[in-house]
Amino acid sequence: MKIGLALGGGGARGLAHIGVIKVLEEEGIKIDYIAGTSMGAIIGAMYAQNPNAEGVIKRLKLFLQSTDYDALGVKYFFPKREKTLSFIQFLYKGLRERFSIELSPRRKGLIKRERLDYALSFLIDEGDIENTIIPFAAVSTDLSRGKTVAFRKGDIRKAVRISASIPGIIPPELESGMALVDGGVTEPVPVYAVKEMGADFVIAVDVSVTQLDNFVNPSIIDIIARTETVRGIYLSGELVKHADFVFHPDLKDAHWSEFLRYEEFIQEGIDEGKGKVNELKKQLRKYRSFWRRLWRNRC
Repeated sequence: MKIGLALGGGGARGLAHIGVIKVLEEEGIKIDYIAGTSMGAIIGAMYAQNPNAEGVIKRLKLFLQSTDYDALGVKYFFPKREKTLSFIQFLYKGLRERFSIELSPRRKGLIKRERLDYALSFLIDEGDIENTIIPFAAVSTDLSRGKTVAFRKGDIRKAVRISASIPGIIPPELESGMALVDGGVTEPVPVYAVKEMGADFVIAVDVSVTQLDNFVNPSIIDIIARTETVRGIYLSGELVKHADFVFHPDLKDAHWSEFLRYEEFIQEGIDEGKGKVNELKKQLRKYRSFWRRLWRNRC
């Protein structure tokens, strides 16, 4: 029986993935396949290349404490609620000051993809997906056809960058008639993708928002943001119904850009993992018993 791990998207909330993985590793639960969407693809690729949770955590912390992280500019997207500035005013002011961009209809993204490429060169080793220690797939969405595209061959950094290209923030990758963006558009938790790899038992890690604040006197941008959040929660919930076991760290309404809360998010993943790992072991024993009986009957 092969175990697959489906790591969902969620920006900074996805740092909880490595906390869950750390618990699985400590409990001796071997992962045979990994599929990741967006931040799940970043964590998944790091672990698939070097299956050592502590090593991945150390590498993440080094990056988030470095000037390379500051240069990425993600922190300027956090919606600070200043009394004198609305969110859209703050966002526009921050972007103008930090990126000196021209907000025109012809622009395809707010951050150049080279910034994300540079960050991934810090986190992920150079190489091809098919050469990872644990078989890995990076999930993206083709806006041209409205379909999910899972990368299982080729440059791993490029595949992960495409999987993490948030629409409107990072420009889409245009190739072979496709317009490829963040996999969260169609498969925020890549349950189907890891099943297609050959997984018999799927463990999903859903890091979607677990708490919504009161929706009082919203602005246009608030309505758009809340709509996208609710869509993501609903779609993730439907996808994980097709997994065999689900971890869902309680990250409340943490914003996708709050990477500097990494200690808290990783610990939340550890807590979720420890709280449910015994239940997971029971499910695995049942499935293994079923597969043994099936194999004996075939023989």
